[in-house]
Amino acid sequence: MGMSGHASGEAVVGVTIGMTVLAGIAVISRLATRVGIVRNAGIDDAFITLALLFSIATTITMVLQVNNGMGKHQDSLSLPEQFAQLKFLWASIWVYQLSISFTKFSILFQYLRIFPDRKFRWTCYGLIGVVFVYSCWTFFSAVFFCTPVKYFWRPDIPGGHCLDRFGVWFANAGINIVTDVATGVLPLPPFKSLELAKPQKIALMTVFALGGFTCVVSILRLQSLYVISKATDVSWNNPLAAIWSSVEINTGILCSCLPTLKACVSRYFPRIFNTKVSRSTTRQNGQRSNHYTNDSRHKIAFEDLGRGLSGRDGVVQKSVIQSRVGGSDEYDMPYMGSLPKGHELDDGQIKVVTVLEQEVQRRESRAETESTKGLVHDTFYHSGNS
Repeated sequence: MGMSGHASGEAVVGVTIGMTVLAGIAVISRLATRVGIVRNAGIDDAFITLALLFSIATTITMVLQVNNGMGKHQDSLSLPEQFAQLKFLWASIWVYQLSISFTKFSILFQYLRIFPDRKFRWTCYGLIGVVFVYSCWTFFSAVFFCTPVKYFWRPDIPGGHCLDRFGVWFANAGINIVTDVATGVLPLPPFKSLELAKPQKIALMTVFALGGFTCVVSILRLQSLYVISKATDVSWNNPLAAIWSSVEINTGILCSCLPTLKACVSRYFPRIFNTKVSRSTTRQNGQRSNHYTNDSRHKIAFEDLGRGLSGRDGVVQKSVIQSRVGGSDEYDMPYMGSLPKGHELDDGQIKVVTVLEQEVQRRESRAETESTKGLVHDTFYHSGNS
């Protein structure tokens, strides 16, 4: 007995709508984080929004296929149903390809916002170029698969012809998997240079490695793609390919959004990313600085996807002080790669000079007065401070 790509129409509708809803929630949360919380939306957010829109379009075309007989034997359908189902199949192929492409673009442009290394960025631009060429080919080969175009869903038109389904679809799927793998492994080497605590680095690598699951889904989709490419009973054998295609594009969207949601999670569940460190104040060459180890409560948050201090996309590092009488000060210090002015590593410890302390230093350079002490919380000073 040969392989079958059959599944019920109800399964197609349930999986495609469910996966699209999950992807939609992820994208909405991402946009809310980028626009409403950290306020640093970029082109990668625009691309993932387009990916979601075309994912929704893919789901609509699949539901319409079910409404016109997908999941049933072709000989049980009327000619209008067969033509309509094939027409929506044709539409689903190129909107699926667009969703895949925009997701890849979103991930790659997201990398450009995170990593400042010149070599990495040139490699990333090169991969963007490859994905662009691949995307153009998959889109136009899907739209103009047959000549005339409507011959795809009207095989009764005399003189029409189509490209080889098996050859084109498997070539596209193979290149898709290769670019998925390349996109997934591209950021792994730069992680070695991140100035992050080991647990945070492992967590971040895990989030990006989830993109590998999309590669697994793409490979699992090959079997159902083979069946539909060889099938004569398209309506009966297409459902599994439709299900795997929906899982693939929406999983890609989810993986693209996960790294961007840290700020949102931190806002509503701040304890998740808290780390215990201690602070000691030292004075060197007339300047105060804070050293952190592992004793008191300290929050180190990783918001890697913002704009750099120079206004360019890239590394972000900031210090936010919240002084409370009788409480401890909290700093929000997203950091990656090289440290900006006011921050440096000292013997493996993080030395932070806050904006407030820099103001103190400027005033001390003019005159050391008693009023200077009112600029900072009492906890910044030791009894021997002078």
